[in-house]
Amino acid sequence: MVGGECPYFACMPAKAMLHSAEIRHNAKQHKQYGHASKALILDNELEAYAAAVSIRHRVAEHLDDKGAAEGLLKSGAELIRGKGVISSLNTVSVNDKEFQYKDLVLATGTEFNIPPIKGLDKIDYWTSENFYTSNILPSSIIIIGGGPVGLEIAQIANRFGSEVHILELAPNILPTEDSEISLELQKILSEEGINIHTNIKINEITQKENIIVSLENKEIHGSKLLIAAGKKNNLDNINIANLNLEINSSKPLPVDEYLKVKGTQNVWAGGDITGIAPYTHTANYHGRIITSNLLGKKIIADHSAIPRGVYTDPEVASVGFSEENAKIAGIKYEVASHPFSDTSRGFATRNGPGLLKLLGDIENNKLIGASIIGPNAGEIIGEAVFAMQSQIPITKFAEVIHPFPTYSEAYEPPLRELVAKINKK
Repeated sequence: MVGGECPYFACMPAKAMLHSAEIRHNAKQHKQYGHASKALILDNELEAYAAAVSIRHRVAEHLDDKGAAEGLLKSGAELIRGKGVISSLNTVSVNDKEFQYKDLVLATGTEFNIPPIKGLDKIDYWTSENFYTSNILPSSIIIIGGGPVGLEIAQIANRFGSEVHILELAPNILPTEDSEISLELQKILSEEGINIHTNIKINEITQKENIIVSLENKEIHGSKLLIAAGKKNNLDNINIANLNLEINSSKPLPVDEYLKVKGTQNVWAGGDITGIAPYTHTANYHGRIITSNLLGKKIIADHSAIPRGVYTDPEVASVGFSEENAKIAGIKYEVASHPFSDTSRGFATRNGPGLLKLLGDIENNKLIGASIIGPNAGEIIGEAVFAMQSQIPITKFAEVIHPFPTYSEAYEPPLRELVAKINKK
C-alpha cells in the first residue's frame, strides 16, 4: 500500500490504540487524578475494545490507500502496482513488463523475523500486523519479544483486560536501551499486571486447547501467540543478486554517506533495509536526502542524533549513547539525571514517575546521549536531539529557559551538574 506499513499496520493504529487504552486506564485512577469523587462505571473490556478498534480503523484510513495514491499521482509520479524485481543491471520488471532506469531507489522495507523455535511452524501465531487489523482481543496472549512493538501491544491488551505474558531472552526488556530506564519501565508494567519473563530460553511451543510455551523451568499458557522478535531484510524478494554485489540478502544493505548502495553508481537505498535506525522518521529523512541527491544537490546523511521512541505509558525516548553503549565504546563520559517527580509539573499533576538522564562528554563540552522515561518523553527528547545534532555546547544548552511549570524543566538540574563538572576539569 502507498505509504508503507506505518499508516495502516503499525505506527498509526498502534498510537490510536495506546491512546484509547491510556484514557481507559486513567479513568480508573479517580483517587490519584481527582477527576471524579468515586469510581466511574465503564463499559466491559470487550465493548470498550470494540470502540477503540473503530477509532483505530478510522485512523488507519480503513486500510485504504486511495488518498495517498492520489497524492502521489498529483505530484507527477507514475504509480505501477505489482511486484518489482531487478531483472538485470539497469532493468526492473513489474507484472511482466520491463522498465529501464537511470537511477534505482530501493525502499522495500523489511519483513518479520520469525525465530527458529521448535514447534512454531505448527502454530497459528500472530504478528503485530495481525494484532492491529483484527477486531478480536484474545483472552490471554503470549508475546515473544520485549522490544518496542511487543511492549506497546502488551500494554494495550492488558489495559483492555487480556492476560499478557512477555518473553524476552535478554536480562531485561528494551535490551538496547539504557538499563536504568528499561528496568524502570519493566517495574511499572509489572505493577500494572503484565507478566514479564526475562533471561529465558524457549525449548518448544505446542498447541492443544491453548498455546503452551515450554521454558527451561516452567510452562506459559495462553490463547494466542504473538511474535514481536524484530524485522529482517529479505532482498532475495527483489532479486538483489542481479546487481552483482557481494552482499548477504538477509543483512542490512550497505550504503555510503549519500545513501548510495556501496559498489554501485546509480542505486540508492533508504529506510529499514539500510539497517540504520529503523524508524519511520529515519525513512522520511532518507527520502529527503535521496531526492536531493537525485536532483543534483549533494547532501550527506547525518545519523548522529536520530531519536528512538517507545510509546507505552509512560513513554520511553532516547538519542545517542546509552550508558552501557558508551562504556562498550570506551568513551569517557559523565552522567547526570533528574526525576520528573521533582519537577513542579510532576508534583502538580501527580503524574511524575520517570527520569531524564543525560550523558556528557566533559572534555569536549558536548552531549552524547539522553534517555527519558516519563510523560511526553517522545516530545521532550527533541531538545536533546537538537542540541546533539547542532553540536551545541553543554554550557550553552544549560542557559536555555524553560516555561514553568513543565516536564522539560527536568533538563535544567542535570545540565547544571554537567556544567559544574566541565568547570572543574
